[in-house]
Amino acid sequence: MNSQIFTGVVSHGRHWPKKHHFSYPVYFYRFDLKELPELDRTLPGFGYNRFSVVRIDDRDYLWRGNQSLKDKITGVLEKIDYSESIHRIELISFAKYFNIIFRPVSFFLCYNAANLCRLVLAEVHNTFRETHLYVLKDPHVQSETSCFEIPKAFHVSPFFDLSGKYNIRFKDDGQKIDICVKLNKSECGEKPVFFAKLTGEGRPLTPYTLYRTLLKYPFNAVLNMPRIIRQALTLYFKKKLPVFSKPIPHSEYTMRKQLPSWFAREGMKVIFSFFKAQSIGVITVKLPEGERRVFGTEGSGLSAQLQIKDYRFFSLLAKAGEIGLGIAYEKGYWTSSNLVQFMDFMFSAIMMHPVQMRWYSKLVKIFYLGWNLSNKNTLYGAQKNISRHYDLSNDMYKMFLDETLTYSCAIFESENEALADAQLRKTDLILEKACLSENHHLLEIGTGWGTLAIRAATLYGCRITSITLSKEQQQLAQQRIAQAGLSDRINVLLCDYRNVTGQYDRIIAVEMLEAVGKAYYPGFFRICDRLLKANGMLFIQTITIPDQRFEAYSKTTDWMRLFIFPGGLLPSLTALTKVLTEHTSFVIKQVESIGPHYALTLARWKERFLANREKIIELGFPETFIRRWEYYFSYCQAGFAQQYIDDLQIVLTRPRNRDCINDFEQKIGPSKLHLDNKK
Repeated sequence: MNSQIFTGVVSHGRHWPKKHHFSYPVYFYRFDLKELPELDRTLPGFGYNRFSVVRIDDRDYLWRGNQSLKDKITGVLEKIDYSESIHRIELISFAKYFNIIFRPVSFFLCYNAANLCRLVLAEVHNTFRETHLYVLKDPHVQSETSCFEIPKAFHVSPFFDLSGKYNIRFKDDGQKIDICVKLNKSECGEKPVFFAKLTGEGRPLTPYTLYRTLLKYPFNAVLNMPRIIRQALTLYFKKKLPVFSKPIPHSEYTMRKQLPSWFAREGMKVIFSFFKAQSIGVITVKLPEGERRVFGTEGSGLSAQLQIKDYRFFSLLAKAGEIGLGIAYEKGYWTSSNLVQFMDFMFSAIMMHPVQMRWYSKLVKIFYLGWNLSNKNTLYGAQKNISRHYDLSNDMYKMFLDETLTYSCAIFESENEALADAQLRKTDLILEKACLSENHHLLEIGTGWGTLAIRAATLYGCRITSITLSKEQQQLAQQRIAQAGLSDRINVLLCDYRNVTGQYDRIIAVEMLEAVGKAYYPGFFRICDRLLKANGMLFIQTITIPDQRFEAYSKTTDWMRLFIFPGGLLPSLTALTKVLTEHTSFVIKQVESIGPHYALTLARWKERFLANREKIIELGFPETFIRRWEYYFSYCQAGFAQQYIDDLQIVLTRPRNRDCINDFEQKIGPSKLHLDNKK
């Protein structure tokens, strides 16, 4: 028999950022895998895949399932494309003691025909019940010592992040084992910052050595976890070490992922029931450990793919529905090979078969509604809300906008047209619809980065007063205006629309109305009515939501309004016309939809944004920000492509304003009322 039982010591030591050391006695085993069935038959108190005082179960190792260890290891060897013949495999591990086990690491030592260990499979566990396999090949051998080096790829201790490399040393003379793992980090000059050491002296595994050891260490199996918790509390409270949250395991060698919580299981029931009930196509779901589930009929209707990286995806979905879906994407809990296609699938499925919320989801929704109410667009609140989105960084916006720095829907003549050309076409169309002349004084509500104001002054020679609540935008817009030599024609004010004074010939607001809020629509249009001269024109470009959904939508909140546009609310055309009718003298001269162009605009933004991922990170934005904005772009792109939302250009004037009406009809005319929205 090659199998042995060892008594020895586990030691842990930290050199950085604080010094700490502890050790405690342990016993562990070396099993020759071929001997496990015989030990099961001949060693009293030992069980192989059955209950006993001491036991080893195949299902506890590598991936979940009842496959034999031999088959599992064969699968691993195929996975790593290991060609050398394996003659013998030894397992160095802790075993269950009355079904209790603390097994931070196990080692599968693979020997060739010459009885040399050329491959070690180190199976590491963490307290989240996750398992990762480090494949240690081609050791550097000195005498009886084998050394390996491998990058860290698995979260174990909350007091270290994932950076660094492991140096692993095996010293084994057949009777004594000395295994040492050192973690080296670049911030310490690739010097060891941590070590874990397991040493022991072995004896043949017999009834005598087994029960003698168990009697010597009767409570070891129970004490291991309390010992670890005690040291963790010392590091946190006494040594004040920072704690790193558990990252999502992305390595293909993380064999077991964290099991789903109760909320996650509830979320799985909800989402899988929803997928089963949908009839618009087929969706393929891949679970964290690789299991695939297909809902719908292959080849029918829409097609989508959903890959779950972490079961916490289902928890967030169960608790917060659509809001949870966005949060989970930001955290990296799920992904899709085609995010827009997945959004398209979800929009279509929800419209046909709404998801039924559980009682706890409704409670969470109340919390988010309260959060949303704190984002009211009062004079102070509007400034805060705008700043949270538009004052992120001018350099960040340059990473995805074209050289015109236009952050609104473009109008394309073809799908391959340059974004800057499409944006200038849209801007020129707006100015044309506004019927500007050099004698006019234009009020622009929402400066952006100054493109429309510069274009208006350049093409028409008019005066422009432009207002914004974004300090970053005001600063860059003023710089661009000065560089264009137009500072005498354009004045950019940091001002709320409620504080504007004077009289203006034209007012233009491009995709600013979404930041006003339903309660403030009457006030906004009354102010525009007051500021506009009797023979003036008001131009509004705004993203809208269908009339049928507006009332329900305006009484709730969603991911977009919480995390991208705080205080935002999409109006509907009917809601706007009702306000105009009841609170102003305005009449609608023209309404034109350019929404389909927005899907292509957003696709271009997302492409440029993701292409500049590294540069955006260098600006100080984390990966979670990248995923948040990728989700935002994809969400909106799918919404516009499916006409779930629209973008309208609305021209307003007053009755008996014959001069403006004649001018508008001469410039626009029936032939120009509708651009090719299918482009």
